[in-house]
Amino acid sequence: MKAYTRSILGMALMAFAMALEPATIRAEVTRVEISSRQDVLNGKAFGTVGAYEKLAGKVYFAVDPNNPHNKIIADIDKAPRNNQGKVEFSADLFILRPKDTSGGNGVVLFDVVNRGGKGLLGVFNRAKGSSDPTTDSEFGDGLLMREGYTLVAVGWEFEVRKDRDKNLVGLEAPIATDNGRPITGWVSPWFIPDKASASFEFTSEYNTPVYPPLDPKNPAYRLTVREGWVAAPHFIPREDWQFGRLEDGQVVFDPNWLTLKGGFKAGQTYQLTYESKNPPVAGLGFAAIRDMASAIRNNSDAIIHARYVYTYGASQVGRYQRQLVYEGFTTDEQGRQAIDALFIHTGGTSRGSFNERFALPNELGSFTQTKFPIRYEVTSDPVTGKRDGLGARVPAGQDPKIFLVDTASEYWDRGRVGALRHLSMDGLEDLPDPPNVRIFTLAGTKHGSGSWPPNDTNAQPLKVNPNDYRWAQRALLADLDQWVRRGVAPPPSRHPQLSDGTLVAQRDIKYPNVPAVQWPLHVPGGFRADLPGAVSVLPFIVPQVDSDGNDIGGIRLPEQAVPLGTYTGWAFRSEHIGAPNTLIAMAGSYIPFAKTRNDREKNHDSRLSVEERYSSRAEYVRRVEEAANRLVQERYLLQEDVPAIVEAAGQHWDWTMTPTSTSQSRK
Repeated sequence: MKAYTRSILGMALMAFAMALEPATIRAEVTRVEISSRQDVLNGKAFGTVGAYEKLAGKVYFAVDPNNPHNKIIADIDKAPRNNQGKVEFSADLFILRPKDTSGGNGVVLFDVVNRGGKGLLGVFNRAKGSSDPTTDSEFGDGLLMREGYTLVAVGWEFEVRKDRDKNLVGLEAPIATDNGRPITGWVSPWFIPDKASASFEFTSEYNTPVYPPLDPKNPAYRLTVREGWVAAPHFIPREDWQFGRLEDGQVVFDPNWLTLKGGFKAGQTYQLTYESKNPPVAGLGFAAIRDMASAIRNNSDAIIHARYVYTYGASQVGRYQRQLVYEGFTTDEQGRQAIDALFIHTGGTSRGSFNERFALPNELGSFTQTKFPIRYEVTSDPVTGKRDGLGARVPAGQDPKIFLVDTASEYWDRGRVGALRHLSMDGLEDLPDPPNVRIFTLAGTKHGSGSWPPNDTNAQPLKVNPNDYRWAQRALLADLDQWVRRGVAPPPSRHPQLSDGTLVAQRDIKYPNVPAVQWPLHVPGGFRADLPGAVSVLPFIVPQVDSDGNDIGGIRLPEQAVPLGTYTGWAFRSEHIGAPNTLIAMAGSYIPFAKTRNDREKNHDSRLSVEERYSSRAEYVRRVEEAANRLVQERYLLQEDVPAIVEAAGQHWDWTMTPTSTSQSRK
């Protein structure tokens, strides 16, 4: 339909207009422009909530650079201002809401988008991923709709690749200047090629082309190479590399590519340092989420209004939410609470390059973003003596409810040291939860949720971990909601602990004897990036495993509690992509059990075979159902999900017991 415009703060609705001049600005959101509006699934009713509609457009902001809540935004004092002295910017907006708002549950759930991509439906509705959900499969089983949530996505990241997908949700941030003169500075993106090549597009994947080189021939620019994540870097002579790509034997200039004499090697970590200009005021993304949330929560005449606002984000935006809390963006410019609860998924102990000059929000934060403070409450840094906490800037009485949910990967992966979410910084003491925080570990899972069957991939030598943890996420969201809206205490934190031996130093982990499997007994880990020097070691504490190699502590989902193999939160790089002694980021492995005792003994595998564990398919499925029902009673699974979990278990058995399905590894 034609676009219409509505002021979020009670300005007159001007139907079918594409723009609206701001009237007197009463808050930080000045107007909303909706460019499309349509019924979801042709008006399909979701339970008693009824039909939903989908809206897309833009939201416009104007913030006071002198407000104490905004001074933390890097370079906000160097952003252009309007005639009222405010800094203006805009963001993409996406909304899924009940057509009859009286049927909703009074909660807006923010989809804190990962590199512009929407994630809520894929996680909580178990839907097929889409940047513009339209079909039945892209709305999954409709859980969020049946529960009455309104879903909102607001752009926070300036370097979203909308040239590749127009439906991604991004931020249009102003450029910082030095009194109108361009600001220059140095950036240092890094990359790891998965195959040998003469040229490499370094702005692909986790780097973007927002910072072109100022002088591509500058002899001061540097390129280094190192083995793995934390080895000492070696400088590559400047005359051996240049900006450009190799075509027909000739180097063609391209600011997004590098060409190296002798070529790039698979699995090596390269880091480029060069000068660029025109840094966006990246930290305004935090203000965008804060101010939209505040308008929704505090203004009854907003385009959507709700009593409660929650946020959800995973991985990059798990880290982003940790930083959002730490920098005080759960409170608006007027000192009002803007966000009631945060579901922080796979953020580990890290933050990100989100609010600094020449920010690189897309980068993976590998060994560069784990910094003090890690805990919500104020604690002491044993090295520096500094006292701080993620919640130190949150006003008294405004502490949001927070779930910190991580996988096994966050204990192993890229220096994240997930154990320090619930340990002292020296790694010697289990710590109690702050009153507003619960901490969960999804045992035996990798960074991203798995799916069946366990696939082979050229990236890693073992099969990919198939453990699907979205079942637990659905229940945990219900627990968080009940805590906020009903005052019902959530289930207790569940994670490995020192006190019961389920959490140990890396050197003390006890793996089973499985020939041809490389165990991560000597990989580096436990690093922080906020002290002088290239790297600084933190305690490397990881989950202990049972005789099958499966993690003991945490929420053990039925697939791992009644196992058909070993499920890990780590995986080595394969020889195909280089550096085979290095862990691959965000990965996990699956090592199937032998089908029979004879097969096990032939392979010298110490883990019991499937036939030694379960007398039949029926027994296996029954035990899965029992494990699922226990987790329902403990509120880590939903009762409605048990039949689907049990059905999937039968399929897993059938796959496992077919010939050739359980080969363990490939180089």
